Amino acid sequence: MPDGGTRVTDRSHASRAGLARGALVFRWVALAWMSTIALGGGDFRRPVLAWASLLAALVWTVWISVRRGRENRGELAIDLALCGWLLLASGLVVPEDGVIRGRPFFATGYPVSAALAWGIAFGVRGGLLAGAVLGCGLIASRPLNGVPLGALEAPEIQNMMGAVVNYIAAGGAVGLVSRLLANSERAVRETTEALMNEREKAARLAERETMARQIHDSVLQSLSLVHKRGRELATSPDVPAAEVEKLADVAARQEKDLRALILRPPEDIPQGKGSLRQALENLRDREVVPIDVTVVGSIWLDGHRLQEASAAVKQALDNVIEHADATKINIFAEEDAGTVTITVRDDGKGFNFDARRFESEQKAGISRSMKGRIEDLGGRMRIETAPGEGTEVEFRVPVEDES
Repeated sequence: MPDGGTRVTDRSHASRAGLARGALVFRWVALAWMSTIALGGGDFRRPVLAWASLLAALVWTVWISVRRGRENRGELAIDLALCGWLLLASGLVVPEDGVIRGRPFFATGYPVSAALAWGIAFGVRGGLLAGAVLGCGLIASRPLNGVPLGALEAPEIQNMMGAVVNYIAAGGAVGLVSRLLANSERAVRETTEALMNEREKAARLAERETMARQIHDSVLQSLSLVHKRGRELATSPDVPAAEVEKLADVAARQEKDLRALILRPPEDIPQGKGSLRQALENLRDREVVPIDVTVVGSIWLDGHRLQEASAAVKQALDNVIEHADATKINIFAEEDAGTVTITVRDDGKGFNFDARRFESEQKAGISRSMKGRIEDLGGRMRIETAPGEGTEVEFRVPVEDES
């Protein structure tokens, strides 16, 4: 994969994750402020209900922190329901008329967290919907606090509607940012995949052109000679056996050369080295999922380096076959500036990859069989994946030991 595309995709993932982290920080700050108000007030009409609501918000915030932006639809619904309840509870627990008499609001800004979470998860529509639900809860807190809506004065109505607009605007704005990031990520992924495909096509064309030149310089010229000399002999009344044998020898030599050209790299194998192309193609012997191997040029590695790199690629293929439900696998390898890059890409179901979690759980396939092997060679491994988007594993290995 082109490095520029990789960096853009990584930034897109990081931006959305940063958005979720920012919403989580806001949630904790709002919870701390709500707790401060509760501890400093103390004149609740229903203290048990107030403290129970505060405890529920604390427990839920801890749970959301553990999930770290991976909440499912059910959890997001619970989040919205809890935040809506905190708005209603504000009208039930503070003294009557307390919600409009300048007293700090019991729920403070904590309910905004639900609008932010829905905006991040569902985009603009989700954020607006959550904001509207919270706005309804805020309006309903007035009658629950003994303040009929019809009795509200103009400044009180303005304050209430301003808060409702804030809920809706917060959800909609964050939803818009989240949707823009998602669209950007999708566009970058599609562009990168298209570039990867074009790069593979260019590599295949270059390889075919090289082979075509070699065939033209040797096989085709010999065949032309056989054709010309064969016609001359066909018109001759006396065909010497030695001449026919000579043509047969020429054809046999070219057949041998052509087979060698097709089946293996044409140049001599460097002493003590092995062909990366051959090693990668050998991994298709136990093929369960169709595997396409593209290697740019001839790449030679010493025995140990070739064995360890091939073992890491084999483990990546085993992971795809066992877990990914993929229909195809692409292996792409090239050498540039003394570094060999091997990319294993599949169209499977992908997964949530967290490098620290995989390290802490000591996932043998990734940590030792893949990452450990490559790092022992002085290289590095990168994994890019997401649920439903396939997986790309990239190995970068120096051709020679760094001195």
